[in-house]
Amino acid sequence: MIERYQSQEIARIFSDENRLKIFLRIESLLLEELAGDYPISRSDIRKLKNLEAKVSASSVRRREAVTRHEITAFLEWIWAETPGAPGVANFLHLGLTSSDLMDSALALQCKEALEVVLSELDCNIKVLEQLAKKWRQMTCIGRTHGIHAEVTSLGFKFLGFLMEGQRSRRRLSLAVEEIAVGKLSGSVGNFASSAIDPKRESKLLSKLGLGFEPAATQVVARDRHAVLLARLALLGGWIERLALEIRHLQRTEVGELAEPFKKGQHGSSSMPHKKNPVLSENLCGLARLLRAYAGAGLENMALWHERDISHSSVERVVIPDAFHAAHFMLGRLREILEGLVVRRDNVNKNVALLGDLSFSQAYLNRLLAAGLPRRRAYSLIQEAAFKASANGRSLWQELASQKGQWPKSARLTKLKPEDFLKFLPALYKRCGLA
Repeated sequence: MIERYQSQEIARIFSDENRLKIFLRIESLLLEELAGDYPISRSDIRKLKNLEAKVSASSVRRREAVTRHEITAFLEWIWAETPGAPGVANFLHLGLTSSDLMDSALALQCKEALEVVLSELDCNIKVLEQLAKKWRQMTCIGRTHGIHAEVTSLGFKFLGFLMEGQRSRRRLSLAVEEIAVGKLSGSVGNFASSAIDPKRESKLLSKLGLGFEPAATQVVARDRHAVLLARLALLGGWIERLALEIRHLQRTEVGELAEPFKKGQHGSSSMPHKKNPVLSENLCGLARLLRAYAGAGLENMALWHERDISHSSVERVVIPDAFHAAHFMLGRLREILEGLVVRRDNVNKNVALLGDLSFSQAYLNRLLAAGLPRRRAYSLIQEAAFKASANGRSLWQELASQKGQWPKSARLTKLKPEDFLKFLPALYKRCGLA
């Protein structure tokens, strides 16, 4: 990921040094497990473990320039750093294949990165919960197709985003279970030339905090990584939907919400008056990257036979970058939500902009309840609404002038915006915010 959108925590997790340390940990665990089967001394194991403080990605890369094989370069670096350790010299990497290290390490990295993302997501969920509660009774106009529809609550808007955020959290939690899977089962996954058996594999992976791939090839199945990237893309879609709502409601003609605008900030290089929703626009752009990464993950699922390496170059880019983007986006979203400006006057002005025209369905339902045929009732309300709009009168005034056309049992009382929030207590309760 370019530096602009990097997360320090994610960068640490996916650093070359951290990856090599995980490789070293796996090799150390295997050597300990094999110590009862082969002449491997405690001193040998200790020398191997002590290398963690000396891990050098640059040294391994120099060797890789010769071997043109990352894991061979890593093993040669270990051998060079552990003279006089025959157990390491003879039994390091016994029965393993490169992907045993690489896929198990990637699983651990993804697991830790997901925990970082989930922690930041939890912060956003908490802020949305506060906004949903704070603005629960604030009437605002709901829009469909960009056109005024019916009155709703600003808090209820936030409640909808809160529910979607919680769903995204559940999906990502499930992704942790699916991706936290490694393998130590050898070249084609069947333990044919392995120094351990399935039971011992499970034991070693458990020490790493991983599950096992039950029927592996040379690699862990790539549907797991595709699901991970897809769920990060869904997270991005949620962030984008929320950011897009803020962008629309910050438009000059609407002006109901606004991003935080800090002292010294410039909205434009040429127009000093501008306050553009650049943070939300940035989030909408980054969401496109997450969707593209998800597509790459799906492309990686189909490998030749027990494995080819076509997935590797893609994953080295898209998996770390997806986590960088997701974590950055969540941090920026929290910044927006915590500093979000609600312009009450504009919210109220927009509710009143069309008068009571947005009450048309409520009046229609009352005529239907009184027994008027639907087509006739709809025509009456529509005609009154269009006249009210053209004449600058309220819908209620126009309807009152047509009272002779109503059924005698019709009771059309004058409505107010607050009447449209009567079910909010029940809606909040079923969302867990009673």
